[in-house]
Amino acid sequence: MAQLLAESLIVQGLPFVSHEPKTKSWNISSREYYDITPPSEISEAEDVFQHVVTKPIDSASEPLVAVIGVGYVGEHLVDVFSKNHDVLGYDVSESRTQQLTQKQPIGSRARFTSKAPDLADATHFLISVPTLLLDNKTIDSSYLRSALAAVKLYGRQGAVVVVESSVAVGMTRALLGPLAKDRGFFAGMSPERVDPGRVEPPAQSIPKIVSGLDDIVPGSLDAIMRLYSQSFDHVVPVSKPEVAEMMKLYENCQRMICIAYANEMADACGTHGIDPYEVCRAASSKPFGYQPFSPGLGVGGHCIPVNPWYLLSNSSFPLLRAASEKMHARPSEIAERAVTRLCAESESRSGMRPRVLVVGIGFKRGQSHLANSPGLELAKSLVKTGKVDVAWADPLVSQKAVPQIMRLEEADWAVETLERDFDMIIVAFRQDGLDFGVLDHVQGGNLKYVNRMKTGGGGIGGTMPISFDFSTTMKDEKTYSDKQDEYDYDPEVDARNKKARVK
Repeated sequence: MAQLLAESLIVQGLPFVSHEPKTKSWNISSREYYDITPPSEISEAEDVFQHVVTKPIDSASEPLVAVIGVGYVGEHLVDVFSKNHDVLGYDVSESRTQQLTQKQPIGSRARFTSKAPDLADATHFLISVPTLLLDNKTIDSSYLRSALAAVKLYGRQGAVVVVESSVAVGMTRALLGPLAKDRGFFAGMSPERVDPGRVEPPAQSIPKIVSGLDDIVPGSLDAIMRLYSQSFDHVVPVSKPEVAEMMKLYENCQRMICIAYANEMADACGTHGIDPYEVCRAASSKPFGYQPFSPGLGVGGHCIPVNPWYLLSNSSFPLLRAASEKMHARPSEIAERAVTRLCAESESRSGMRPRVLVVGIGFKRGQSHLANSPGLELAKSLVKTGKVDVAWADPLVSQKAVPQIMRLEEADWAVETLERDFDMIIVAFRQDGLDFGVLDHVQGGNLKYVNRMKTGGGGIGGTMPISFDFSTTMKDEKTYSDKQDEYDYDPEVDARNKKARVK
C-alpha cells in the first residue's frame, strides 16, 4: 500500500513522497520540545488485506465517530462531536487515553482506546494527527500514512473518512484518494481551526470548512456535510479538498507575513529613534483597511511556523519564503544584538560575564508546550554565543522540559533578586502566573528595565536598551506579539477570555 501511494505521488510530482514510517515505534528524538500524538503502530509493511473488514456499513445504523489522534486538536473534535454522537477517541498512547477518560463528565458519549481493533465499529473516521517537518523542511507524512493504514484495516465500505490535519495542497487527494476509491469510502478534508488557550469562540462556533473527493467517490461532500452540520454552528462547503487545504495555509501564512512586516517596521523605527508600538497604536486608530499586527520575537506553536513550508513544498511563494526565513532567524538575530550591546556594557563596567534572563519559554501565553517557541530559541541562541550566562522564567514550564538552561524559581521573581543577578531581562511574552509589575520597579546600577520598549526603538534597532519587552504596548492591553498563535486581537473577545480565566 505504501509503495503504491508513493508511486502515485511521484507521478504527480509532489515533494512529500518518500517520508514513510521506518519503524513501528515512536521516536521523536530529532523533534525535541514537541509534544505530539504518535503515529499508529500499525505498519504499512503488513499484509493489510489479510485482516481487512469487508462488511459494509448499514445506512440505518447510528454513527460512531472515531477520532484518530487525540492530542489538542483531536480532543476538541471529541468534545464537539460527542454532544450529538457516540465518539471513540483512538491514540496509541495508553496514558493519554486514560487521562482523557478521567476528564470525561458523567454521561459523556465519548470513550477512549489505545487498541486499534476497536476502530472496526466506527462509521466515521476523523484524522487529526501531526504533520511535521523534517530537518530539511520537507513534510513528514508518516503520521498521516499510519492513520490511513489503520482506516484501511478497520474501515468498512461506506465509511466517511475526513482529514483534519494540516497538509500540503494536493496531499489529501494523493494519500486518501486511492484508498477511498479502492474501499468505497466517502472522503474529504476539513482543516482544523482551533487555537490553544482560546475559550472564545467555542470550537463548534468557528466556521467549519468542509470538502469532498466527489470526483473519486460521488456523494462524499454530502456525507461529510450531514455529519458536521449536526455538530457545528456554521459549515462552509468548498468545491474540493485542494481549496480547503489552500485556505488553511493561506490564512495562517498571511499572519506570518504580516508579523514579519511588523518586525521590519520595528527595525526601521530603531534607526530613527521611534517607538514601534506607538506607531502600531496610531495606525490602529484607522477604522478600516488596517489590521493590527505588533512586532515581536517570532511565532511559535504547531501551525504558523510550519505551514509556510507546506505551501512552499509544491508552489512558488517568494514573499512567503523570505518572511518565513526571516522569522525563523529572528530569535538568533535578537540574541546577537543583545550580546553585542551587553558585552560592550560589561567591558565598560566590571568586565564580568553578563547575565541574561529570558521571560516566557512556552510557545505563547497560557501554554506550557514548547513547540517552535521563540523564547526558547532565543535562550538557546544566547547560550550558543558562549558570551553570556542565561536563565529563563516561566511558571508553566518545568526545569525538566528545558534541562540545559537554568530556570528561575517563582520565589526569585522579586526586584532585589532580579537587580542583583541579571544584567538584562528579555520578555518574550507575558506568561500567566508572573506579576509583571515587579519589572516596573527594577532599577539598579547594572540593570534598568525599560517597560514597553520606550527607549530608542524598543531594543529592536541599534539603540537597544539594557532590558526590553517584546510582549505588550500597554500594561492592560494585549497585542499580537502577546498572542503569537491566535486570532487577531479583539477587545471584546479578550475581555471574555480574561473573565473565563478568572473563573
